[in-house]
Amino acid sequence: MQTWKSYLDSNQERFLAEFKAFLSIPSVSTLPENKGDVLNAAHWLASRMTDAGLEHAEICETGGHPVVYADWLHAEGAPTILLYGHYDVQPADPLELWQSPPFEPEVRGDRLYARGASDMKGNVLVFIHAVEAHLRTSGRLPLNVKLIVEGEEEIGSPSLPKWIEENQAKLACDYAASSDSAQISRDLPTVIVGTKGMCGLQVDIKTGGTDLHSGLAGGVVRNALHVLTDMISSMHDPDGRVTVAGFYDHVVDPSDAERQMARRIPVSGDVFRQAIGATELVHEPGWSVTECTWFRPTLEVNGMWGGFQGDGTKTVIPCEAHAKITCRLAANQDPDKIRELIRAHILAHTPSGVEASVTPLPGKADPYLMPETHPALSAADAALEKVKQAAPIHMRMGATVPVLGTFKNLLGVEMVSLGFSGLADGLHAPNESVDLGQFYAGGHIYCSFFEHLAK
Repeated sequence: MQTWKSYLDSNQERFLAEFKAFLSIPSVSTLPENKGDVLNAAHWLASRMTDAGLEHAEICETGGHPVVYADWLHAEGAPTILLYGHYDVQPADPLELWQSPPFEPEVRGDRLYARGASDMKGNVLVFIHAVEAHLRTSGRLPLNVKLIVEGEEEIGSPSLPKWIEENQAKLACDYAASSDSAQISRDLPTVIVGTKGMCGLQVDIKTGGTDLHSGLAGGVVRNALHVLTDMISSMHDPDGRVTVAGFYDHVVDPSDAERQMARRIPVSGDVFRQAIGATELVHEPGWSVTECTWFRPTLEVNGMWGGFQGDGTKTVIPCEAHAKITCRLAANQDPDKIRELIRAHILAHTPSGVEASVTPLPGKADPYLMPETHPALSAADAALEKVKQAAPIHMRMGATVPVLGTFKNLLGVEMVSLGFSGLADGLHAPNESVDLGQFYAGGHIYCSFFEHLAK
């Protein structure tokens, strides 16, 4: 009798062909001209779910691009897992930097190149392959499965929270998993257990009604750019710690075990520096580079503008200056509270005669940290170790995944992040690719994950 393992191995050629077909649909969610392509991708996905043996596949309308839903609910007495992914992709620009057309998938060596190969059409198919392998070889799944795949993740999932809230009964589950995640390497299996939250704001400074001639008023009025840069520099000390009062008050420090996990990362600080093209790494004393990116919150100025920016010289004193600031938040920090603390800091550092306003920017998200004792995490560890023959690492990352907090807040369920993208995949960049070895292994890992979780 064929096993799910032999089924997955014997169907790799077919899986690759369908992967290419899925990637050839330019489902770019942010561009209006690709709206039809996004819908085509949703239809393709619903059909593929049905072919795999999932039931009740439907394309669910939202205020934007649709959510694709399917389920299989015949494992009486077994738990139910809700699987999450997204089928939309980033724009392919700049096209001239691609070695092959972004929506004409091409295999080179052991990698498949196309927009969406890593983020995250391959990771969506991994779910479907695992379901299909169980159903085709044993006629059933070891647990009940619900699957939702959205079409707006790359634009911030604006429609998803409302859709989930309206469908809470339909989506009720015991466990949840997202494959919008990554592995550190083939040899170091990884589960993402924590992501940072995010909040943003814009600071606007006004010192008068008009720019002034620097010969007329120089030295006797405030320069808006000087005021703003003083404010910005007041937000960090020389070691890079944020000096906004209360900023670190609720941060959950990592356990000794988590810090030991961070030390297992096989990338030195200098290798990381070279990989990102930085001339020097700076970080808080007492914390390694990895620990800073995993565990510590940040406050970054993303852009500043004001005054004359054209060619040549214009001798003015600017009356307006502006900055955009975002924070990546560690476990237990509240985005709204952090915004208020920064606003209070700005106002406290506003000189007399200066008007300062602080406006929240869209896109806030709560940080997420999965409990170390959660059964889904134990099942993911067991599946990874069985397939990869190596002890998994639990990784926090500096990026933000809003859906993790959405699922917890609206469905009351923790979500394990188990996906198969890689650090060298070039997500969002030209020549995005995926390691086909990781793609094929993903089906095995999810088949095993289902079995361990059902126990």
